[in-house]
Amino acid sequence: MVRGLNAGSYRHNGLGLNMFSEDELYDIHLATLDVLWNTGVRVDSAKAREIFHSSGCQVDKETNIVKIPAHLVEDAIHSIPSTFRACGRNPKNDWYCESNRTGFVNFGEAVKIIDPYTRKIRKPNKQDVWDSARVCESLDNIVVFERCLMPEEVDPDVGQVYVAEAFLNNCTKHGYIGMNRPENVRAAFKMGALVAGGEDKFRQRPLFSTSTDPISPLLHSEHAVDSLLQAIELGLPAKINAMGLAGGTACVNLGSVLVTHNAEILSMFVLGQQVKRGFPMVYGTSTTMIDLRTTIAAVGTPELALFSSAVAKLAQYYKIPSWVAGG
Repeated sequence: MVRGLNAGSYRHNGLGLNMFSEDELYDIHLATLDVLWNTGVRVDSAKAREIFHSSGCQVDKETNIVKIPAHLVEDAIHSIPSTFRACGRNPKNDWYCESNRTGFVNFGEAVKIIDPYTRKIRKPNKQDVWDSARVCESLDNIVVFERCLMPEEVDPDVGQVYVAEAFLNNCTKHGYIGMNRPENVRAAFKMGALVAGGEDKFRQRPLFSTSTDPISPLLHSEHAVDSLLQAIELGLPAKINAMGLAGGTACVNLGSVLVTHNAEILSMFVLGQQVKRGFPMVYGTSTTMIDLRTTIAAVGTPELALFSSAVAKLAQYYKIPSWVAGG
């Protein structure tokens, strides 16, 4: 079992970064509730829209816009566990996900790598995926695994299954593997069950979590949402990870971006908790600025650091574990 260092707690030793006062956090929360009820989010999954509708949300059948009342949002926040155990194949590598303890994880996912032998930049292959899992296994400071690479020689629609195979064969830590299709979630679950010694044992100690990404601004795609619903059915913990690009797919003002980002995350929290109350979920972000010269994500900018700090503080306010980009 691994526990990280305390971060952002009120103590007399150590350093912390207080991005907001309690009143400011409450203002952000109220603004988010306003967006979720008056603007809403677009949900392209018919199954998810039915769940929202049966829970008391307003659903526009023509636009797929779902408007979520405040009481459902508040209830979802309170029902998500403030901590859960991210189980590894080796129990010594179990990681406790808590709102005020920090750990580090590898970046995911890179579209190219520097060949370790030729030093040339190229696309990754299946062997690279296996090797990267072994690297994560050997690094003590990496507390959980996230998919590092996607093998370029396989169909992208099933690439996550190959990542799951590489992870389960080479890493005894907990893993986070984003899935783009429900059938891929089921395939990875079956592989995990074989490693764990059966489906019941895997459900008791799931060896990996899924990661679901909203599309900024305020859109949840069919494949992503249906994959989340499949994960909940199978008992896989889930990270909701938005990646808005300020000045591109989101407002240029970071305060406004934080509100829409929060709405994207909380709307999926509502869905998850309506399906299974108490289901473990993680508040994630990779939001940053857009590089206006190249139109790509400007990872590693000061704005990313500020936004990640803001999200971590907001997640602490909600008492929900968080996962933020480090840059």
